[in-house]
Amino acid sequence: MWDHRFTPTEVTDVEAKFTKSQSNKGTENKGLALLLTDPRFQAVSVVTKRRILEQIGIEGAFGIQTFDAIMTEVPQPPISLENVDHYVDGMRLIEMKTTRKPIVSAELRNFFFGATEREYAMAKALGDRYLFAFIVLNDANQYGRPFAALLSLTEVERRTRARRIQFQVNFRSDIEPRSHGQELVVFGNEEHIPQQDPAR
Repeated sequence: MWDHRFTPTEVTDVEAKFTKSQSNKGTENKGLALLLTDPRFQAVSVVTKRRILEQIGIEGAFGIQTFDAIMTEVPQPPISLENVDHYVDGMRLIEMKTTRKPIVSAELRNFFFGATEREYAMAKALGDRYLFAFIVLNDANQYGRPFAALLSLTEVERRTRARRIQFQVNFRSDIEPRSHGQELVVFGNEEHIPQQDPAR
Protein backbone atom coordinates (compact mmCIF):
# COMPACT_ATOMS: atom_id res chain seq x y z
CA MET A 1 0.00 0.00 0.00
CA TRP A 2 1.24 3.43 -0.92
CA ASP A 3 0.64 5.83 1.95
CA HIS A 4 1.03 9.40 0.73
CA ARG A 5 0.43 12.51 2.81
CA PHE A 6 -0.67 15.37 0.61
CA THR A 7 1.04 18.71 0.98
CA PRO A 8 -1.17 21.83 1.05
CA THR A 9 -0.07 22.59 -2.52
CA GLU A 10 -1.11 19.13 -3.76
CA VAL A 11 -4.50 19.42 -2.05
CA THR A 12 -4.98 22.80 -3.72
CA ASP A 13 -4.11 21.26 -7.13
CA VAL A 14 -6.69 18.48 -6.66
CA GLU A 15 -9.33 20.99 -5.57
CA ALA A 16 -8.49 23.19 -8.55
CA LYS A 17 -9.00 20.31 -11.01
CA PHE A 18 -12.37 19.44 -9.44
CA THR A 19 -13.41 23.08 -9.44
CA LYS A 20 -12.31 23.42 -13.07
CA SER A 21 -14.50 20.45 -14.04
CA GLN A 22 -17.49 22.02 -12.30
CA SER A 23 -16.67 25.36 -13.88
CA ASN A 24 -16.47 23.79 -17.36
CA LYS A 25 -19.95 22.31 -16.91
CA GLY A 26 -21.24 25.70 -15.80
CA THR A 27 -19.62 27.32 -18.83
CA GLU A 28 -21.31 24.80 -21.15
CA ASN A 29 -24.70 25.43 -19.53
CA LYS A 30 -24.29 29.21 -19.88
CA GLY A 31 -23.27 28.72 -23.50
CA LEU A 32 -26.37 26.68 -24.24
CA ALA A 33 -28.60 29.19 -22.45
CA LEU A 34 -27.08 31.99 -24.55
CA LEU A 35 -27.50 30.02 -27.78
CA LEU A 36 -31.16 29.32 -26.99
CA THR A 37 -31.91 33.05 -26.76
CA ASP A 38 -31.92 32.90 -30.58
CA PRO A 39 -35.24 31.14 -31.38
CA ARG A 40 -33.72 29.31 -34.37
CA PHE A 41 -31.90 27.06 -31.89
CA GLN A 42 -33.47 24.37 -29.72
CA ALA A 43 -32.25 21.80 -27.21
CA VAL A 44 -34.28 18.64 -27.77
CA SER A 45 -34.87 15.54 -25.67
CA VAL A 46 -32.68 12.43 -25.81
CA VAL A 47 -35.38 10.43 -27.61
CA THR A 48 -35.80 13.24 -30.15
CA LYS A 49 -32.05 13.28 -30.72
CA ARG A 50 -32.12 9.54 -31.40
CA ARG A 51 -34.95 9.97 -33.89
CA ILE A 52 -33.04 12.75 -35.67
CA LEU A 53 -30.05 10.44 -36.11
CA GLU A 54 -32.33 7.68 -37.42
CA GLN A 55 -33.99 10.03 -39.91
CA ILE A 56 -30.73 11.52 -41.14
CA GLY A 57 -29.57 7.96 -41.82
CA ILE A 58 -25.82 8.51 -42.01
CA GLU A 59 -23.36 5.63 -41.83
CA GLY A 60 -21.27 5.30 -38.69
CA ALA A 61 -21.49 4.84 -34.92
CA PHE A 62 -22.73 8.32 -34.08
CA GLY A 63 -24.39 8.87 -30.72
CA ILE A 64 -26.52 11.59 -29.23
CA GLN A 65 -23.43 13.08 -27.56
CA THR A 66 -22.13 14.24 -30.95
CA PHE A 67 -24.41 17.31 -30.96
CA ASP A 68 -25.83 19.64 -28.32
CA ALA A 69 -28.64 21.44 -30.10
CA ILE A 70 -30.45 21.81 -33.40
CA MET A 71 -30.91 24.83 -35.62
CA THR A 72 -33.64 25.60 -38.14
CA GLU A 73 -33.52 28.29 -40.83
CA VAL A 74 -36.37 30.19 -39.19
CA PRO A 75 -37.83 29.78 -35.69
CA GLN A 76 -40.11 26.76 -35.33
CA PRO A 77 -42.47 25.51 -32.61
CA PRO A 78 -40.85 23.27 -29.98
CA ILE A 79 -39.53 20.17 -31.76
CA SER A 80 -40.32 16.88 -30.08
CA LEU A 81 -40.55 13.19 -30.90
CA GLU A 82 -44.11 13.76 -32.13
CA ASN A 83 -43.22 16.34 -34.81
CA VAL A 84 -39.49 15.90 -35.49
CA ASP A 85 -40.05 14.00 -38.76
CA HIS A 86 -41.74 17.11 -40.18
CA TYR A 87 -38.73 19.36 -39.47
CA VAL A 88 -35.71 17.06 -39.77
CA ASP A 89 -34.98 17.76 -43.45
CA GLY A 90 -34.41 21.44 -42.76
CA MET A 91 -32.44 21.22 -39.53
CA ARG A 92 -28.76 21.43 -38.77
CA LEU A 93 -27.01 19.75 -35.86
CA ILE A 94 -25.02 22.03 -33.57
CA GLU A 95 -21.98 21.06 -31.46
CA MET A 96 -21.06 23.77 -28.96
CA LYS A 97 -17.58 24.87 -27.92
CA THR A 98 -17.80 27.54 -25.24
CA THR A 99 -15.25 29.81 -23.58
CA ARG A 100 -15.25 32.58 -21.01
CA LYS A 101 -11.96 33.94 -22.34
CA PRO A 102 -11.82 37.26 -24.19
CA ILE A 103 -11.92 36.38 -27.89
CA VAL A 104 -11.71 39.55 -29.94
CA SER A 105 -13.89 38.70 -32.95
CA ALA A 106 -15.49 36.04 -35.15
CA GLU A 107 -12.03 35.15 -36.49
CA LEU A 108 -11.71 33.31 -33.14
CA ARG A 109 -7.95 33.80 -32.96
CA ASN A 110 -6.40 31.64 -30.21
CA PHE A 111 -9.69 29.89 -29.39
CA PHE A 112 -8.76 26.57 -27.76
CA PHE A 113 -11.28 23.72 -27.60
CA GLY A 114 -11.59 19.96 -27.26
CA ALA A 115 -13.39 17.73 -29.75
CA THR A 116 -13.94 14.01 -30.19
CA GLU A 117 -13.15 11.87 -33.18
CA ARG A 118 -16.87 11.15 -33.51
CA GLU A 119 -17.70 14.84 -33.72
CA TYR A 120 -15.21 15.28 -36.55
CA ALA A 121 -16.48 12.13 -38.30
CA MET A 122 -20.08 13.25 -38.04
CA ALA A 123 -19.20 16.74 -39.26
CA LYS A 124 -17.44 15.20 -42.24
CA ALA A 125 -20.40 12.92 -43.01
CA LEU A 126 -23.01 15.69 -42.75
CA GLY A 127 -21.11 18.58 -44.32
CA ASP A 128 -22.94 21.89 -43.88
CA ARG A 129 -25.75 20.19 -41.94
CA TYR A 130 -23.40 19.94 -38.94
CA LEU A 131 -21.99 23.13 -37.48
CA PHE A 132 -19.65 23.92 -34.60
CA ALA A 133 -20.97 26.84 -32.54
CA PHE A 134 -18.03 28.66 -30.95
CA ILE A 135 -19.65 30.59 -28.12
CA VAL A 136 -17.79 33.43 -26.41
CA LEU A 137 -19.35 34.42 -23.08
CA ASN A 138 -16.96 37.33 -22.53
CA ASP A 139 -17.94 40.82 -23.71
CA ALA A 140 -14.34 42.08 -24.08
CA ASN A 141 -14.51 41.98 -27.88
CA GLN A 142 -15.26 44.20 -30.85
CA TYR A 143 -19.01 43.62 -30.40
CA GLY A 144 -19.07 44.55 -26.71
CA ARG A 145 -21.23 41.54 -25.87
CA PRO A 146 -21.14 37.72 -25.97
CA PHE A 147 -21.34 36.14 -29.42
CA ALA A 148 -21.32 32.83 -31.29
CA ALA A 149 -19.58 31.99 -34.55
CA LEU A 150 -20.99 29.03 -36.51
CA LEU A 151 -18.44 27.11 -38.57
CA SER A 152 -18.54 24.03 -40.77
CA LEU A 153 -15.80 21.42 -40.42
CA THR A 154 -14.17 22.75 -43.58
CA GLU A 155 -13.83 26.18 -41.99
CA VAL A 156 -12.70 24.71 -38.65
CA GLU A 157 -9.93 22.82 -40.45
CA ARG A 158 -8.91 25.90 -42.44
CA ARG A 159 -8.38 27.81 -39.20
CA THR A 160 -6.71 25.01 -37.24
CA ARG A 161 -3.06 25.58 -36.33
CA ALA A 162 -2.47 22.30 -34.48
CA ARG A 163 -4.47 19.27 -33.42
CA ARG A 164 -3.52 16.41 -31.12
CA ILE A 165 -5.27 13.15 -30.29
CA GLN A 166 -6.56 12.50 -26.79
CA PHE A 167 -7.91 9.10 -25.75
CA GLN A 168 -11.28 8.90 -23.99
CA VAL A 169 -11.45 5.68 -22.00
CA ASN A 170 -14.45 3.90 -20.43
CA PHE A 171 -13.83 0.99 -18.05
CA ARG A 172 -15.93 -2.17 -18.35
CA SER A 173 -18.70 -2.81 -15.82
CA ASP A 174 -18.02 -6.56 -15.46
CA ILE A 175 -14.54 -6.43 -13.88
CA GLU A 176 -13.77 -9.11 -11.28
CA PRO A 177 -11.75 -8.18 -8.17
CA ARG A 178 -8.03 -8.97 -8.52
CA SER A 179 -5.12 -8.80 -6.12
CA HIS A 180 -2.41 -7.71 -8.52
CA GLY A 181 -1.85 -4.82 -10.90
CA GLN A 182 -3.43 -2.19 -8.70
CA GLU A 183 -2.81 -0.12 -5.62
CA LEU A 184 -5.43 1.52 -3.44
CA VAL A 185 -5.19 4.79 -1.60
CA VAL A 186 -8.11 5.78 0.63
CA PHE A 187 -8.00 9.34 1.88
CA GLY A 188 -8.76 10.21 5.47
CA ASN A 189 -7.15 9.58 8.82
CA GLU A 190 -5.09 6.49 9.66
CA GLU A 191 -7.97 4.17 10.61
CA HIS A 192 -9.61 4.84 7.23
CA ILE A 193 -6.61 3.60 5.25
CA PRO A 194 -6.68 -0.18 4.74
CA GLN A 195 -3.38 -2.02 5.24
CA GLN A 196 -3.86 -4.21 2.16
CA ASP A 197 -5.86 -4.28 -1.03
CA PRO A 198 -9.46 -5.27 -0.02
CA ALA A 199 -9.61 -7.56 -3.09
CA ARG A 200 -6.98 -9.89 -1.53
